[in-house]
Amino acid sequence: MAMFTAYFDASGDAISQPFVVVSGYIASYIQWKFVEDTWRQLHTKFGLSLPFHAVEFMAARSNLANYEKQRNARSDYVAIAKNPQEADRFLVNLAQLVAATTNCAVTAVVPMEVYNGVGSLLDLREIVPPYALGARLCIELVRKWEQLFDVPEPIECIFEAGDFEQGKFTKLMIDEGSQSPIYKDKKDFAGLQAADHYAWERVAMRKQMARMAPAEPLPTAAFSFLGAIPKLHLETTTTNLINVCHIKGIDPRTGVQHGN
Repeated sequence: MAMFTAYFDASGDAISQPFVVVSGYIASYIQWKFVEDTWRQLHTKFGLSLPFHAVEFMAARSNLANYEKQRNARSDYVAIAKNPQEADRFLVNLAQLVAATTNCAVTAVVPMEVYNGVGSLLDLREIVPPYALGARLCIELVRKWEQLFDVPEPIECIFEAGDFEQGKFTKLMIDEGSQSPIYKDKKDFAGLQAADHYAWERVAMRKQMARMAPAEPLPTAAFSFLGAIPKLHLETTTTNLINVCHIKGIDPRTGVQHGN
C-alpha cells in the first residue's frame, strides 16, 4: 500500500470543448480514509446518493427545468436543486473537506487550439491523444512533488476507468518505460469523485480566464476553498508538446516517427 496516492479524473473533450483537463489530488492513506468516510457522511446528510458526478450536479443546479426533462436525470439532484442554497452548502462542505485533507492539487490543461496547431502536420491522436497527454503531464507533476518533499516511495497514481483513449495512455507510459497506469471505478473511490469535481472546476475557471461565458453560474463560495489548496498546474504549450513528440521519436515538422 502506497504512502501517498493521487486520484485523477478528466473533463472536457477533444471534439466539442476548447480544453481537455486532467485534475486530481495527492494525499496520504490516512487522509484518503478520512475523505472516504466523510464524503459518504456528507452525501447522507444532504440526502444524496453516491457516486458524485459534477457535470450532472452542476447541470441540475444551474438549469433544473432542462435537467429534469432528461431521461437519466438523477432524482436526488433534482430534489436538492430545488433548494439552491442547500445545493451550494453541499458543494461548500465537499470543498472544505478536500481543502482540509489533501496535500496538493494537480492539473494539466491541454488547449485544443495549441494541440491542433502542432498536430496539423501529423495525426497526434494516434500516438499522443489529448487525454493521454494531460494524464502523462499530471504524472510528471506528481513526480516533481515527490522530489520536492523527498517522498521515500513512488506515489500511486489512480485514474478513473473509462475515460476516452485510456488504451493509448497506457501504451504511451509503457513505451516510455513507466508502469502501466492504474484505473479504478469512480463509484468505489471518493478520491476519484473529488477529482471529478476538481476537473469540472478547472474547466469552468479556465473558460472564465479565456473570457468564455460559462454554461452555468459558478459556485464561487466552494471554489474559494479549493483555491486554498497548494497547486501544481501545467498548461500545454507548443514547446512542451513538441518535446513529447521528440520523446516519442516523432519529427514534428514531418510527422515521421523514427524507426517506422
